[in-house]
Amino acid sequence: MKTLQTDKIIKELESLGFNINPDFLTDDQVDAPILEQVDLFLDAVPDKGLKLTQKGNLPTKVVERIVKCCPASSEESHLVFTKRYLEEEQVAAMRVRFVCEAGKLVKIAKGKMLPGSMAEAYRSAGKAEKYLFLLWHYGKVNLGYFDGMQETELIDSLAFVLLQIIRDKRAMFRGVEAYSAFLIDTFPDIAEKVDREIEPNAYLSEDAFDRFERMLEVRLFRNYYLPFGLIEEQGWRYDEAYECRKSDLLDRLLLPVDAVDTAVVLNKKQFRLLNQRIKKERLDIDLFHDFCFIYAGCARYPLEPAELVVDELMKHARVIGTAAAAQKQFYYDLIHAVTQTLKYFTQLEVKGGGSAGQSMEDDFRSMVDGLYLLLPKEEPFNMINALQSISLFFLNMLTSVYEIDIGSADFYTQCENRFGKETAEDIGAVVFLLGELQKKSKKFKRITATLESMVKEAIMAFLIAIMSIHTDELDRSR
Repeated sequence: MKTLQTDKIIKELESLGFNINPDFLTDDQVDAPILEQVDLFLDAVPDKGLKLTQKGNLPTKVVERIVKCCPASSEESHLVFTKRYLEEEQVAAMRVRFVCEAGKLVKIAKGKMLPGSMAEAYRSAGKAEKYLFLLWHYGKVNLGYFDGMQETELIDSLAFVLLQIIRDKRAMFRGVEAYSAFLIDTFPDIAEKVDREIEPNAYLSEDAFDRFERMLEVRLFRNYYLPFGLIEEQGWRYDEAYECRKSDLLDRLLLPVDAVDTAVVLNKKQFRLLNQRIKKERLDIDLFHDFCFIYAGCARYPLEPAELVVDELMKHARVIGTAAAAQKQFYYDLIHAVTQTLKYFTQLEVKGGGSAGQSMEDDFRSMVDGLYLLLPKEEPFNMINALQSISLFFLNMLTSVYEIDIGSADFYTQCENRFGKETAEDIGAVVFLLGELQKKSKKFKRITATLESMVKEAIMAFLIAIMSIHTDELDRSR
């Protein structure tokens, strides 16, 4: 008996950079509209065959059953007004038929649709196997057939690549333009292909990227990812912004490749837990000081190996034996948290828009608040003095890594020539705010709301400047 050759499909998907989770084949919770629609369709094709219309289309009764089976929210709003169930007018029916023909689940002979050579193997397979089989074969279908927009291989070729990017991002609703930005950030040459291959819709916009994003929305998100249960959508009504986020099924289907470990992204809670660990394990660590050292080093691209950073930190540690081993492990964990935090805030995550953008802003402020809480609060002088860790490591990084003369009168010009105007402004903000705090340090007799605000602003400027330099270096490396 034939099989669906799932192992071969997985290998072919992996050759495209599509990393299937090996546990997926044993997942008995696989559920997606396409699975139920295909089962319903195959049930409508008996051994003796299903008679097609004179045009070779599916009977309207079959079309209606498919269309009404597990419709997406955006599709349900149209079904209220639908009275005609012609195959050529219903994408859901066309989609099911095409994937079944591509996978040889059905065949056409003498005006009838008959079970295909793979129908029996499909019927006897498990849900996860069926799902991978359909996913693979749908990737071979001409996706442009369903939307009537410009034919181009570019969109189809991005189907699997974009899915991996979506899987690696945090599950939050974003507009399609955000996913487009992720895509181009990962593969910059796509921007040139869009300019070269995508024809703008002059009626709506003369920008090729507007057309490109519209094609991504319809061709991939609505007509591919959604029926396969890989995304969830919101904002399908006329006056709402269309947004999507990954589904739990997508997380279970694919292994992460370039995902951020959001469980360790630094915020108030994480800094508090790290401080508790320092006390519990009796480590010789000034968390604010050591964070600044590690984070300042993140200005470079590529990042230094963690081993080198740990060795440098351990040179100043006054611990031996098991305590030294515990401190080393803490530093490795802290470096991982710092680099994941940097990645989280620099990989275009902020381009989520809407609720996603607000979430990122809240996360960033929580990180700033967490760092502020690490500072000594007994006297203003002690707090401002502790902030010198930023100045020390930040300026040392500019000197040692980028050979900028921090004492020169043309310091800002050197920064602008090396990094560009925007990044130079971010660097200048750190120097200015720390300088202002130092000047006013003697004026503060107690820690006031004004001092707290100035200190947080300086911390924020430091965080932003390092991210700015890092992304500038990343862009130059491409």
